[in-house]
Amino acid sequence: MKNRIIYIIILLMPVVWISCKEEGRIDFIDDTVPAPGQVTNVTVSNKPGGAVLTYTLPVDKNLLYIRAEYEIQPGVIRETKSSYFKDSLVLEGFGIPGTYDVKLYSVGKNEKASTPYIVQINPTTAPVRLANKKFRDTFGGVAIDFENPEKASLAIVLMADTANLGYMSELITYYTAMPKGTFTYRGIDGLDPVEQEFAMYIRDRWGNYSDTLTAKVTPWFEEFIPKATWNDYTLPGDIPPVNSSYSIKRIWDEVYDNDGFHGMETQMLPHTLTWDLGKTVKLSRLKYWPRKHADDRWKRGHAKIFEIWGSVSPNPTGEMDDSWIPLGRFECVKPSGPGTQITQEDIAFAEEGIEFEFGVTDFAPDPFTPVRYIRFRTISTYANASFSTVHILELSFWGELMN
Repeated sequence: MKNRIIYIIILLMPVVWISCKEEGRIDFIDDTVPAPGQVTNVTVSNKPGGAVLTYTLPVDKNLLYIRAEYEIQPGVIRETKSSYFKDSLVLEGFGIPGTYDVKLYSVGKNEKASTPYIVQINPTTAPVRLANKKFRDTFGGVAIDFENPEKASLAIVLMADTANLGYMSELITYYTAMPKGTFTYRGIDGLDPVEQEFAMYIRDRWGNYSDTLTAKVTPWFEEFIPKATWNDYTLPGDIPPVNSSYSIKRIWDEVYDNDGFHGMETQMLPHTLTWDLGKTVKLSRLKYWPRKHADDRWKRGHAKIFEIWGSVSPNPTGEMDDSWIPLGRFECVKPSGPGTQITQEDIAFAEEGIEFEFGVTDFAPDPFTPVRYIRFRTISTYANASFSTVHILELSFWGELMN
């Protein structure tokens, strides 16, 4: 008898399990509860390309969120939601200043919505149109200087008629949220030093556009400075490598692996590195690749502020005397801004090589003076300490060979 009972229980177990599975979860949502009341005391704070709405929530335990519906362009409806934990929401995406109706709905847990509370907003000029842009001649290409006062996420589209088809086509699109900066286009091997016409416009993620700017630009001549003639010219006081595996020659070996030059960790800043280019050159720009190893980009020995000095006959004592000419002072700025967070944009920016142009400044009044010997002077690093190593995976120069 006992075995028979066990047998029956075993037979019934799948039936019980299936019944439980089919029942599923129990939702305690009452579809008979009416929609919450409207929001009240709505105030509007207009801003570039949008507005911030602040309101008083209805007192209703069924309230789940507030939904705003609005038309940013003819036929383009956007929807923004804000939970019942907040008393405000942000509206974005308006490309043209004007008066716009916004419908605010109070939505319950059963997704029933109140009748809309209609409020009018007046967005000011959109960030995509507040951004300033201009073309500039530069070495081997064309430069785009921009200002983005709202720090909006923007796309800068560069165009030209490179195939002589009679119309402009896209060359490249730069994405940025930086407040200001410069993008440079040089093609694959640099552009010929002849007058060329370019156009550009800026767009945002909602499909709003700036005016298109057109200009004729004449790239300046430059050439890549070959590294076959570069040699170590370490002077007294220069930072030594942490060991022989990370010597100064790693700076120009054209090996873009994880290491490169790695200086001693305990060196007080500023410190220097010196080498011989083997030829006299005028420099136009450089690229600095920080070390990749263990994600050292934007950390430790990643140079933050550095200087480039040049000489034709340096003092063998290593002193920073009149035998050295200041050519440029540069800062590596993390695209995502201050702080320890490192984004994919930061990593990609570093892996591409961080580019700097030589130009006349208070620090370097004669940056195009012909030089043969280079001194890389590290002022600060992303270790943010008074002493630090410096990491240089690779360094390249462009300019003009004099001999």
